[in-house]
Parts: sequence; C-alpha cells; structure tokens
Amino acid sequence: MLCRPTMTEHQGRRTDATGLLHRMRRGKLTALEVVSTHLDRLQLSDDLLNAAVCTFRDEALHEARNPRPGPLSGLPVSIKETFGIRGQYVTAGSNRMKPVRFDQDADAVTRLRAAGAIVVARSNVPEFAMAGETDNLRFGRTRNPLDPERTCGGSSGGEGAIVASGGSAAGLGSDILGSIRIPASFCGLVGFKPGSQAVSKSGSWPQLAGCYTDSWLCAGPITRSVRDARLMYQVLSGEEMASGRDPGRLRLIEPADFPLGFRSQAISAAVVAGREGLAATGMRVQSSPLGNVRRWYHDMVRFLGWELLPLMESQLAEADGRSLSLRREMLRRWRGREEIYAGLLSLIVVGRLTRFRRHAAAMRVVERFELARRKVYDLLGEDGVLLLPTLGTLAPRHGEMNKLSFRPGVNKLLTPLTLCNYLNLPAITVPAWRMTDTATGLPPGVMLAARPGSEAMLLDVAEWMEAAIGLPPSGDD
Repeated sequence: MLCRPTMTEHQGRRTDATGLLHRMRRGKLTALEVVSTHLDRLQLSDDLLNAAVCTFRDEALHEARNPRPGPLSGLPVSIKETFGIRGQYVTAGSNRMKPVRFDQDADAVTRLRAAGAIVVARSNVPEFAMAGETDNLRFGRTRNPLDPERTCGGSSGGEGAIVASGGSAAGLGSDILGSIRIPASFCGLVGFKPGSQAVSKSGSWPQLAGCYTDSWLCAGPITRSVRDARLMYQVLSGEEMASGRDPGRLRLIEPADFPLGFRSQAISAAVVAGREGLAATGMRVQSSPLGNVRRWYHDMVRFLGWELLPLMESQLAEADGRSLSLRREMLRRWRGREEIYAGLLSLIVVGRLTRFRRHAAAMRVVERFELARRKVYDLLGEDGVLLLPTLGTLAPRHGEMNKLSFRPGVNKLLTPLTLCNYLNLPAITVPAWRMTDTATGLPPGVMLAARPGSEAMLLDVAEWMEAAIGLPPSGDD
C-alpha cells in the first residue's frame, strides 16, 4: 500500500526533468539509468495506481542506450492515451467506441521524440476523456499517488498519476475544460494549458476542426516544476521564450465579483499567499470585474451539449448500427452488463436536457463568447495576469468528483477552470506545497492565466509564484 507522502518526503524525491537533464549532460547519470529507474517505479506503483494502459519497456530501454540528441535527450515521458502513437490504437477508455489505429505519431509526440525524449508509457483516461476523475469500463480506475483512496482527476488523470509517482519525468496531456489542470492540482504537480493553437493537436483524438469547441481544446505538459513546463512547452510549440521580465512592469489581476466556492480553507489561503508572494516581487495588484461569469457558465454547459454530444453519440452507436438509447443502457446497467461508464452516461443525460434546440440560439452564444474574449483580452493587455484558485476542491474520494462536476447550476468549484477554456486563456496551475491542507496532507493548486500569445510571460510569473508557495525543484543545476 502506498502511503501519502509528507511534504518533506515529497521534496526529498522532487528531482525534476530539468535537474535530471543537467545531471545526464554532466555525466552524473546515464539515460539508461534514468529511464530504467522511472520504468521500475512505474512497474512498482502501477498495480495500485493503474495509471498506465501500455508500457513500452523494451523499446524505451533500447532507445536509452543511444538516445537521440536534443533538449530532452534521454528524458522518459508519458503520453495521454488520446494522442496517436504509431502502431497503437486510441480507445479513449471506451468499450463501445471502435478503436482508432494510428500509423504515425501525433505531431506533439513527434516533437518530443525529435527533441530526444523517450516514450515509456501511455496513460489512462475517463471514457471519452470527458470527466474530472479517471475511471472507465475498459481499463478501470486510476488512483492518486498522494492518497490512493482519492481520485487523481481527469481527463489527463493517468498522466498526473504517472508523473507524480515518478513513473515518468514529464507527461503530455490535453485540456478542454480543465483536463490538464485538474489532475495536476490533485496530484501536486504543475499543469500548463497554453492557447488552443499554440501546440499542434494533429494526430490526437478527438479531432474538432470546424467546431467552436476546438478553440477550447489544447495540448500541453504536466510536470514537476514550472521550469519543466517551460522546457516542455518550448519543444511542443517550437517557441523560443526569453525570460528576465521586470515584475514591476506587470499587473496581477484578481477578478472582482467572481463566483467561487471552496471546500478547504487551504485553497483560499494558498491564493492569498500567491498574491502576497507576487506582490513582493513588485507586481502591481489590482481587482477588476471580468464580466457575467455566471451567464458564461450556463452558456458553456448548453453549448457543450449542442456541439459535442452529437459527436459522442455517433461513436457510441451499437454494433448492429442502432443509435445510442439511454433506455437500453439503463436496462443493461440494471442487469449488471453496462457498456458505457456511468460518468459518461451522466454527462450525456445532462447534455440532452440542457443543450440548445435551435442553431440560432447556439450561434448567439458563440457571439457572446467572442465578445467576452475581446473584453477580457483588452483588460489583460500584454502585461496582465489573472490570479485564481485552480478549482475549489482538493482531490476528493473516488466517485465524488463526478457528483461535484455534474450538479446543476453554476458550479463555483469549477468556474475558474472552465473560464480559461471558453475564453481561450493560457493558464497554469502551481502546487502550493507550503500551504498543504492539514486534514488531508494535500496541496492546493493556484492558477494564473493570461491572454493568448502571453505564454512566456505567464511562465515567468508562475516561476515567481512557485518560489513563494511551492517547493524548489531539486537536482543539479
């Protein structure tokens, strides 16, 4: 049984990817040693955590003997199951959907390999990657390394569990409504959601080209430190980022009248500590309203049902071609022969009840979102960074996150997360290990966001905040 690590234990094993790379470059470690160690941790922990759906042990060890040169040379990474890997199938954690075979790597995977990274595993997701906890009928439940009785989050939950347990040095995830930041926050990691077009999504599932929700979806890293997130993002995006900004020329914005809810005082305390830490660097702190967040949240729920529900239902058709029937699925569940995970089924029910009935109504929502984006981008400008909790709960026990996610009305636990997707704001969550919740031993996540194209600035500010509320990355520098 894995025990929940104390803050000291976590810090003691917190060698991040950047530190590992420095040690390899100085000859203190070999790529084979690093990859072997991570694979051994993955094997040791996965019977309990169930985070990896496929491990490439032989291939990874072979590559590690002669790693490709590059900024990530010899670094073991894991990949969310929804990204194509040559010769592998994407199942999206579904027994019903026909698996999709990929004959080549997704663009993001190609970039990682070209930089010298070594893929050691693919990670578990909730069915259709559409839930805040990772469980499905095909591969089963993934547990949180910080407390196996709690969820690791979703939908990039397997990534969070693998990176947090030391099975890989960094992971590749995707995020449409918090799917990188939820598991990062729950597992004590950094999760970076860049702008939707900053990292190529080609070769990943699902393909939403032509859908408005494609501008909500992004690919990005889950890492052990902010500097690792910067390193991974530079490889994934191809963007060289200058640092060394003057904090005194930047604004830290706390949204006024923002609908928030907290299930732990540690979360609000961490946000305060983040603000104080950034103010101490010289950043100018201000409070400004963003707009009608409550209305936007209602619009988001209904628009998801309008645009994504038909895509999901088309892939859940029965083997004989019959369309999805909730009545048949409920009957199967009553007989103990369910074919669709309960969390996904609940999402479909909510979507059918709330989605728009007319195209014109959906298009009016798109117009409202576009207007909201312009207003918030103007507020942020080139020097503004939003400060928010990542979400209003620490990692709950298994089964609770779906209940919290699907409850009706404006969900104040999730309003910060979803805002960054439907407004297409780059966002990063940083674990506040210095503000660990005394009852659970879990760290809250604090989130920063900026307008698209400001990823470099956002990473700078995140490093300053990490220094104030997190733990310093270890390893030879």
